[in-house]
Amino acid sequence: MSYYDIDKDGNISYEEFLRGLRDELSERKRLMVEKAFKILDKDGSGQVTVKDVVKIYDVSKNKDF
Repeated sequence: MSYYDIDKDGNISYEEFLRGLRDELSERKRLMVEKAFKILDKDGSGQVTVKDVVKIYDVSKNKDF
């Protein structure tokens, strides 16, 4: 978390996430990316699809939308 949170605000913005991935991936980074991808790839197909994302996040439960 602290590696990606460049401005140390306790959150990882999209830009901070991308910045963390731009450099050559160390073994630690590669494992983190692999873990994140597996979380997103709910059906284990090797691709993140809209169906996968819907299984993770249901916008109908968010009152801000």
